[in-house]
Amino acid sequence: MFESCKASKRALFVILYVLFQISSIYNHDSFFFLIFFFSDLSRNYLSGTIPREWGSLPLVNISLAGNRLTGSIPIELGNISTLQSLDITSNYFTGLPLELGNLTSIDKMFLASNNFTGKLPETFARLTTLTDLVIQASGLTGPIPSNISLLKELTNLRITDLDGPEAPFPPLDNMTKLKALMLRNCNLTGELPTYLAKLTELDKLLV
Repeated sequence: MFESCKASKRALFVILYVLFQISSIYNHDSFFFLIFFFSDLSRNYLSGTIPREWGSLPLVNISLAGNRLTGSIPIELGNISTLQSLDITSNYFTGLPLELGNLTSIDKMFLASNNFTGKLPETFARLTTLTDLVIQASGLTGPIPSNISLLKELTNLRITDLDGPEAPFPPLDNMTKLKALMLRNCNLTGELPTYLAKLTELDKLLV
Protein backbone atom coordinates (compact mmCIF):
# COMPACT_ATOMS: atom_id res chain seq x y z
CA MET A 1 0.00 0.00 0.00
CA PHE A 2 2.78 2.41 0.94
CA GLU A 3 4.61 1.82 -2.35
CA SER A 4 1.45 2.56 -4.33
CA CYS A 5 0.92 5.74 -2.31
CA LYS A 6 4.48 6.88 -3.08
CA ALA A 7 3.94 6.13 -6.76
CA SER A 8 0.70 8.14 -6.74
CA LYS A 9 2.46 11.07 -5.09
CA ARG A 10 5.23 11.02 -7.71
CA ALA A 11 2.65 10.86 -10.51
CA LEU A 12 0.75 13.85 -9.10
CA PHE A 13 3.94 15.88 -8.89
CA VAL A 14 4.77 15.03 -12.51
CA ILE A 15 1.30 16.24 -13.54
CA LEU A 16 1.80 19.51 -11.67
CA TYR A 17 5.25 20.04 -13.16
CA VAL A 18 4.14 19.32 -16.73
CA LEU A 19 1.18 21.69 -16.39
CA PHE A 20 3.51 24.39 -15.14
CA GLN A 21 5.86 23.93 -18.11
CA ILE A 22 2.96 24.03 -20.59
CA SER A 23 1.53 27.17 -19.00
CA SER A 24 4.91 28.91 -19.22
CA ILE A 25 4.96 28.23 -22.96
CA TYR A 26 1.36 28.98 -23.88
CA ASN A 27 0.42 31.35 -21.07
CA HIS A 28 -3.11 29.95 -21.01
CA ASP A 29 -5.36 30.58 -17.98
CA SER A 30 -6.89 27.09 -18.15
CA PHE A 31 -3.57 25.53 -17.23
CA PHE A 32 -3.32 27.71 -14.14
CA PHE A 33 -6.83 26.57 -13.19
CA LEU A 34 -5.73 22.93 -13.50
CA ILE A 35 -2.68 23.59 -11.33
CA PHE A 36 -4.95 25.07 -8.70
CA PHE A 37 -7.32 22.10 -8.95
CA PHE A 38 -4.67 19.41 -8.62
CA SER A 39 -3.14 20.97 -5.51
CA ASP A 40 -5.91 19.53 -3.30
CA LEU A 41 -4.57 16.15 -2.17
CA SER A 42 -6.30 16.03 1.20
CA ARG A 43 -7.65 12.93 2.98
CA ASN A 44 -5.57 10.28 1.30
CA TYR A 45 -2.84 7.90 2.49
CA LEU A 46 0.09 9.82 1.06
CA SER A 47 3.41 9.37 2.84
CA GLY A 48 6.92 10.74 2.52
CA THR A 49 7.76 14.43 2.27
CA ILE A 50 6.61 17.45 0.27
CA PRO A 51 8.78 17.80 -2.87
CA ARG A 52 10.91 20.95 -2.69
CA GLU A 53 10.26 21.43 -6.41
CA TRP A 54 6.77 22.65 -5.53
CA GLY A 55 8.45 25.92 -4.63
CA SER A 56 8.76 26.60 -8.37
CA LEU A 57 5.05 26.14 -9.11
CA PRO A 58 2.54 29.02 -9.28
CA LEU A 59 0.25 27.32 -6.77
CA VAL A 60 -2.68 29.18 -5.26
CA ASN A 61 -3.85 26.42 -2.91
CA ILE A 62 -2.01 23.56 -1.20
CA SER A 63 -4.23 21.19 0.73
CA LEU A 64 -2.57 18.08 2.15
CA ALA A 65 -4.73 17.63 5.23
CA GLY A 66 -5.35 14.15 6.57
CA ASN A 67 -2.39 12.27 5.10
CA ARG A 68 0.72 10.56 6.52
CA LEU A 69 3.32 13.05 5.41
CA THR A 70 6.50 13.51 7.45
CA GLY A 71 9.69 15.54 7.68
CA SER A 72 10.15 19.27 7.41
CA ILE A 73 8.13 21.64 5.27
CA PRO A 74 10.53 22.58 2.42
CA ILE A 75 11.91 26.09 2.76
CA GLU A 76 11.24 26.46 -0.96
CA LEU A 77 7.50 26.75 -0.31
CA GLY A 78 8.25 30.23 1.00
CA ASN A 79 9.03 31.22 -2.60
CA ILE A 80 5.46 30.69 -3.85
CA SER A 81 4.32 34.29 -4.13
CA THR A 82 0.93 33.19 -5.54
CA LEU A 83 0.01 30.93 -2.61
CA GLN A 84 -3.18 31.98 -0.85
CA SER A 85 -4.06 28.90 1.21
CA LEU A 86 -1.92 26.28 2.95
CA ASP A 87 -3.57 23.38 4.79
CA ILE A 88 -1.29 20.65 6.18
CA THR A 89 -3.54 19.67 9.09
CA SER A 90 -3.33 16.15 10.53
CA ASN A 91 0.00 14.88 9.27
CA TYR A 92 3.32 14.03 10.96
CA PHE A 93 5.43 17.01 9.92
CA THR A 94 8.29 17.89 12.28
CA GLY A 95 9.92 21.02 10.84
CA LEU A 96 8.31 24.41 10.25
CA PRO A 97 10.68 26.76 8.37
CA LEU A 98 10.98 30.47 9.06
CA GLU A 99 10.75 31.01 5.31
CA LEU A 100 6.98 30.52 5.39
CA GLY A 101 6.96 34.09 6.62
CA ASN A 102 7.76 35.11 3.03
CA LEU A 103 4.33 34.10 1.67
CA THR A 104 3.19 37.56 0.64
CA SER A 105 -0.24 36.52 -0.69
CA ILE A 106 -1.27 33.97 1.93
CA ASP A 107 -4.64 34.47 3.61
CA LYS A 108 -5.33 31.03 5.12
CA MET A 109 -2.86 28.84 7.00
CA PHE A 110 -3.84 25.63 8.81
CA LEU A 111 -1.03 23.84 10.67
CA ALA A 112 -2.95 21.89 13.32
CA SER A 113 -2.30 18.34 14.53
CA ASN A 114 1.33 17.77 13.57
CA ASN A 115 4.59 16.95 15.35
CA PHE A 116 6.43 20.25 14.90
CA THR A 117 9.26 21.17 17.24
CA GLY A 118 10.53 24.57 18.32
CA LYS A 119 8.80 27.87 18.93
CA LEU A 120 6.11 29.61 16.97
CA PRO A 121 8.01 31.40 14.17
CA GLU A 122 8.18 35.15 14.72
CA THR A 123 8.45 35.52 10.94
CA PHE A 124 4.72 34.78 10.74
CA ALA A 125 4.20 38.40 11.77
CA ARG A 126 5.08 39.30 8.17
CA LEU A 127 2.00 37.47 6.89
CA THR A 128 -0.13 40.60 7.05
CA THR A 129 -2.66 39.30 4.49
CA LEU A 130 -3.71 36.39 6.74
CA THR A 131 -7.39 36.11 7.63
CA ASP A 132 -7.29 32.58 9.08
CA LEU A 133 -4.47 31.17 11.24
CA VAL A 134 -5.01 27.81 12.93
CA ILE A 135 -2.17 26.23 14.95
CA GLN A 136 -3.89 23.71 17.22
CA ALA A 137 -2.06 20.78 18.83
CA SER A 138 0.84 21.33 16.46
CA GLY A 139 3.69 20.34 18.78
CA LEU A 140 5.09 23.89 18.79
CA THR A 141 6.08 25.67 21.99
CA GLY A 142 5.23 29.14 23.23
CA PRO A 143 5.05 31.84 24.10
CA ILE A 144 2.90 33.43 21.42
CA PRO A 145 5.12 36.13 19.85
CA SER A 146 4.05 39.67 20.72
CA ASN A 147 4.48 40.74 17.09
CA ILE A 148 1.42 38.67 16.22
CA SER A 149 -0.37 41.99 16.79
CA LEU A 150 0.72 42.99 13.27
CA LEU A 151 -1.77 40.54 11.73
CA LYS A 152 -4.61 43.05 11.56
CA GLU A 153 -6.62 41.22 8.87
CA LEU A 154 -7.20 38.11 10.98
CA THR A 155 -10.82 37.05 11.44
CA ASN A 156 -10.06 33.55 12.76
CA LEU A 157 -7.17 32.94 15.19
CA ARG A 158 -6.86 29.56 16.88
CA ILE A 159 -3.68 28.62 18.76
CA THR A 160 -3.86 25.79 21.29
CA ASP A 161 -1.77 23.32 23.27
CA LEU A 162 1.52 25.21 23.42
CA ASP A 163 4.19 23.88 25.74
CA GLY A 164 6.74 26.24 27.20
CA PRO A 165 6.92 28.99 29.83
CA GLU A 166 4.02 30.98 31.19
CA ALA A 167 3.31 34.23 29.38
CA PRO A 168 0.85 37.13 29.56
CA PHE A 169 -2.11 37.41 27.23
CA PRO A 170 -0.80 38.44 23.78
CA PRO A 171 -1.53 41.96 22.47
CA LEU A 172 -4.38 41.45 20.04
CA ASP A 173 -6.06 44.83 20.34
CA ASN A 174 -5.21 45.70 16.71
CA MET A 175 -7.18 42.71 15.44
CA THR A 176 -10.48 44.52 15.18
CA LYS A 177 -11.80 42.11 12.52
CA LEU A 178 -11.55 39.02 14.73
CA LYS A 179 -14.65 36.85 14.75
CA ALA A 180 -13.19 33.73 16.38
CA LEU A 181 -10.43 33.60 18.99
CA MET A 182 -9.18 30.40 20.63
CA LEU A 183 -6.09 30.35 22.87
CA ARG A 184 -6.71 27.17 24.83
CA ASN A 185 -3.92 25.57 26.87
CA CYS A 186 -1.26 28.14 25.96
CA ASN A 187 0.06 28.76 29.52
CA LEU A 188 -1.36 32.28 29.61
CA THR A 189 -1.25 34.09 32.94
CA GLY A 190 -2.53 37.36 34.39
CA GLU A 191 -5.84 39.09 33.90
CA LEU A 192 -8.09 39.05 30.88
CA PRO A 193 -7.30 42.17 28.84
CA THR A 194 -9.96 44.86 28.77
CA TYR A 195 -9.50 45.38 25.03
CA LEU A 196 -11.44 42.15 24.36
CA ALA A 197 -14.62 44.15 24.95
CA LYS A 198 -13.66 46.41 22.04
CA LEU A 199 -13.43 43.56 19.51
CA THR A 200 -17.01 44.07 18.42
CA GLU A 201 -16.89 41.51 15.58
CA LEU A 202 -15.96 38.72 17.99
CA ASP A 203 -18.60 36.01 18.38
CA LYS A 204 -16.46 33.03 19.47
CA LEU A 205 -14.08 33.43 22.42
CA LEU A 206 -12.40 30.32 23.84
CA VAL A 207 -9.49 31.02 26.17
